[in-house]
Amino acid sequence: MSGTRTLQVLLTLGGMLAWAVQFTVVYGATSTLCARGWADATLFGLGVVPFTILTTTLAALAAAAILLVVCVRAERQSRDRPASATDRFLSHAGMLINGLSLVAILWNGVPAFILPACA
Repeated sequence: MSGTRTLQVLLTLGGMLAWAVQFTVVYGATSTLCARGWADATLFGLGVVPFTILTTTLAALAAAAILLVVCVRAERQSRDRPASATDRFLSHAGMLINGLSLVAILWNGVPAFILPACA
């Protein structure tokens, strides 16, 4: 990975940040919309709660997937040129963390479609 350590750490932990934002928005929006009685409203032909969950989940999946690709490319580049142990560790940790973040994002998004919104 090239650049400063701050950028490397953000790339490594970015998937977890995307998951945290997705988790907060999904459950925050669901509880707020249900408490206000807006769960029956529709947006683009889809209920407002499922629409919010879908868009947030897709955005978080896209962010984590992009970060995973960046970490995989950085790891491949570190094979071709000399890299420090810290760079190699951060690229391997980034691949693992961003890959697991994809699973966590799906883990939060899928049940929201299976279960009723405000039950």
